[in-house]
Amino acid sequence: MQWLAKLCVKRPVFASVITLLIVVLGGFSYLKLGVDNFPDVDIPYVIVTTQLPGAAPEEVESEVTDRIEGSVNTIGGIDELRSVSTEGVSQVLIAFKVDKDSDVAAQEVRDKIDLVMRDLPEGVEPPVVTRIDPSASAVLLLALRADLDTREITEIADKKVRRQIESIDGVGQVELVGGRARQYNVSLDPAAMRAHGVTAAEVFAGLGRQNVSVPGGALEAGPSERTVRVRGRVETAEELGAIVLKSTTGRPVRVSDVARVEDGMADEETSARLDGEPVVLLSVKKQAGRNTVAVVDSVLKRLGDVQKTLPNGVQVEVIRDNSGVIRTGIAAVTEHLVLGALLAAFVVLLFLGNVRSTVIAAVAIPISIVGTFAIMQVAGFTLNFLTLLALALAVGIVIDDAIVVLENIVRFIDEKGMKPFVAAVAATKQIGLAVLATSLSLMAVFVPIAFMGGIPGRFLASFGLTMAFSIAVSLFVSFTLTPMLGARLLRPGGHDGSRLSRIVDRFYKPIERGYMAILRFCMRRRWIVVVASIATLGSCVPLAKRVPSSFLPPDDQGRFEISVKAPEGTSLPETRLVAERIASDTRRYEGVTRTLVTVGEGDTAPANEAKVYVFLTDPNARAFSQQHLMQRVRDEVLPGHATDGVQAIAGEVPEFSSGQSQAKVQYALVGPDIDRLAGATRKVVEGLRQFPAAVDVDTTLTEKKPELGVSIDRERAALLGVQVSPIADALRLFVGGVKATTVTQGGEPYDVRVRAEEQFRAEPDTLALVGVNSPTAGVVGLDQLVSFSDSVGPSRIDRYGRQRQFTIMANTAPGVGTNVVEAELKRLVAEQGLPPEYRVVPVGPSKTGAELVSGFLMVIALGFIFMYLVLAAQFESWSQPAIILLSLPLTVPFALASLLLLGQSLNLFSALGLLVLFGVVKKNAILQIDHTNNLRALGKPKLEAILEANRDRLRPILMTTLAFVAGMVPLVFSRGIGAGKNQASSGIVVGGQLLSLLLTLVAVPVAYDLFDQAAAWLARLRSKQVFDRGEADLARYEEGSLPEDAAIAAEE
Repeated sequence: MQWLAKLCVKRPVFASVITLLIVVLGGFSYLKLGVDNFPDVDIPYVIVTTQLPGAAPEEVESEVTDRIEGSVNTIGGIDELRSVSTEGVSQVLIAFKVDKDSDVAAQEVRDKIDLVMRDLPEGVEPPVVTRIDPSASAVLLLALRADLDTREITEIADKKVRRQIESIDGVGQVELVGGRARQYNVSLDPAAMRAHGVTAAEVFAGLGRQNVSVPGGALEAGPSERTVRVRGRVETAEELGAIVLKSTTGRPVRVSDVARVEDGMADEETSARLDGEPVVLLSVKKQAGRNTVAVVDSVLKRLGDVQKTLPNGVQVEVIRDNSGVIRTGIAAVTEHLVLGALLAAFVVLLFLGNVRSTVIAAVAIPISIVGTFAIMQVAGFTLNFLTLLALALAVGIVIDDAIVVLENIVRFIDEKGMKPFVAAVAATKQIGLAVLATSLSLMAVFVPIAFMGGIPGRFLASFGLTMAFSIAVSLFVSFTLTPMLGARLLRPGGHDGSRLSRIVDRFYKPIERGYMAILRFCMRRRWIVVVASIATLGSCVPLAKRVPSSFLPPDDQGRFEISVKAPEGTSLPETRLVAERIASDTRRYEGVTRTLVTVGEGDTAPANEAKVYVFLTDPNARAFSQQHLMQRVRDEVLPGHATDGVQAIAGEVPEFSSGQSQAKVQYALVGPDIDRLAGATRKVVEGLRQFPAAVDVDTTLTEKKPELGVSIDRERAALLGVQVSPIADALRLFVGGVKATTVTQGGEPYDVRVRAEEQFRAEPDTLALVGVNSPTAGVVGLDQLVSFSDSVGPSRIDRYGRQRQFTIMANTAPGVGTNVVEAELKRLVAEQGLPPEYRVVPVGPSKTGAELVSGFLMVIALGFIFMYLVLAAQFESWSQPAIILLSLPLTVPFALASLLLLGQSLNLFSALGLLVLFGVVKKNAILQIDHTNNLRALGKPKLEAILEANRDRLRPILMTTLAFVAGMVPLVFSRGIGAGKNQASSGIVVGGQLLSLLLTLVAVPVAYDLFDQAAAWLARLRSKQVFDRGEADLARYEEGSLPEDAAIAAEE
């Protein structure tokens, strides 16, 4: 890189133009970068949701779920096949391997669904195929409240608010929760039907046949043409009731004769309460790949116009704004960037004692960060919590190269008396190899993250590459702008003569003398360093056992949720009442701003399950964490409501909905015998609830739900000529209800639902009045064909790999890692003595965490291999890279110790911090060894070269280390939403770097001496004869001082 530095020193305008180009391109790229919470990644995860209204879970499993699973199971590349069958709903979840394109996977699933449609039972609604896309998640939650009935509010929310929001660019979908849509209800009276000889099937068919609008062609008369349209559709409830079903003895039987027709609303299937008041929620989802902040801003801007179109007293209120997390994160990282840069610059000022030198080094930070935006734009990255974290961590790294080059220029000016121009070129030439080696090997640490497998690898790729991009830009800046500014701004004697530099030396010189004394002592007694290094490495095992581990660190998001499960068979109003009591007690706590209760939210949520969303004040405005309050709610609120079979669990709100539990520990118990599975699951859950480290223990195993069994007298039915299907259809229509047709008013279609009056579907005796047609006896009552009996059945059936399974879920107590709970869960399962065909399988976060561990092991292995190869190529040696990499394991015990001191766990973000720590520590060893080699090449003895090289490099090592630590300090002490991730990634770096600094400063030179001594011994052992292979002559030949025809003979 000498030529580039020399060119920039000679041509300052050229160097300035290059720098300005980097800044301009980066600035414009920043304006175009998308802003989101998650990276824009492709997750091949497809969900098939199918509804069969009124069907029991076992019927849904056998008639719908199993057939869909059998069809999609033939698709290649499936990694995991799971399903959930509940009352009237089947949900099949298909996870594909990460190399499968999600669009292709979804289309293949749709093709298989089309093939299996003919095998699904009559009355099933068309399956809905969706894929999980984090970039298309809900970004805004709105609440509509007014002093109106639920139907009117729902109509306003659906027809006025939803449609206006969905027309905004970037909005993909708006879902309603807590509403009751307008609906025409035809409530059948079985007694009247028996009196008129009308069956439910005839009512259903009559409504469909006599409420149609059919085109009749066109009448042509000369030059004119008129369209013929048969007006057969009804528009009011009165017209619907007037439809003639049949005629008996010359008298028409109308719908109103056998049913009550009303312009009403649908049954209450979902409910929403905000601080105890009924509301209708609108969940706004953005389109995939769109800027979250921009979409939210557009919606909020439109809400003002929407509010003007609403009736008086109707208010639209923002309940949750997910862009707030992104805005807070961007603002925090921006603040940390500025503070980190200022602190890093202050460290440079302390060590160099010169303002001009500080400016030269500090200017590398903003240029490198801004330049990284341009490469991020080309790579298709967005500004998300991972790329922002990478930029924040890079603050202390991107200044390192400039510091090392600048310090060497200053040393050449002050110690060797060179003029600035000559010193800038000569110093860059001398240090260039080391700087290039440190940067390339540092990039080699982060690039392998892009090759990590699984879903974690997809998310983390942007982090690793963003770090590598910033390092590459900083390397370029250190070889262009830094030498040019050094040649023009530095002055001879500028560091030795100033008062600030003398003050700095007064503090630095004692440190240098102390270090040299320690180093000389260690070089004379190398065994002490060897023993200390071995003892340090040996401490890894006991330290690792004490450090808790988890997938993600605890992070204060300013909100959490309480999942409430009432006993099976509990109605929606009763479940809502239980959840409201819990919400009311939770609202009394300091820091709680509001609560939101929802019942029946989601496709498979039954009426006995509710969610209580608890919203908190900003973390900076309270003295306690979200996790602390959650634990208080677990200990003080939830036990008081755990009566009569009610279960309540506090947990974090998922970042995006996948239809699955968000518990930190999840294992599925799979096997052939459902009863044995249930027994083992109950015992494991009971044991885990007694384990203090486990909280929120739950399972998908539910108690049996009360059922009414209907047994058909087949012989009697056969004598009357009645098939089983009409009997089942009649019961489904009477009890569950069926959509028969639609009524259009004002261009809006409204469903017409046929169902028995409420009093006729409450007891088995009234169901006996239902009649079906018999070819021989006319209308026959069900009391002549069936018998009723009370029974119980499952309310939910879970399957894994086409086998029934129960999932055991738990969270961890504060300060406890998931590894502790997982080990106890596995121990409890082993105690059950299940046969080999039964297995316990990690799912959800537990499976992702296992993939993460194997992925990080691969990343570390690849990183070591890449670093070794890069360093071997740079140093032209196979042994010296091993010395450099030897310093990395020595930092691991100190990193683990820092986690213990800070009370943190080993998780995804602390593992990323460990990679950063590896890269920084390695840079120090490179500087030490490179300078030692240079001094030995000048003819200095080995020991003298080692001592002098480490003395010369102590200042830049301390500068880069402390500058890096200073850049991390704002992250370590950060607070607010999302601060947990910053603290986890920066704490291990700061602690590990500071604690391991002294050992690595003495271990590297000792290892260098030992390796060199071993290499010399091996060379003497292997070589009996020494030949002159012409290395010196090759140098003379390249210089032109050796004739081409000179005969070079090998000498012994």
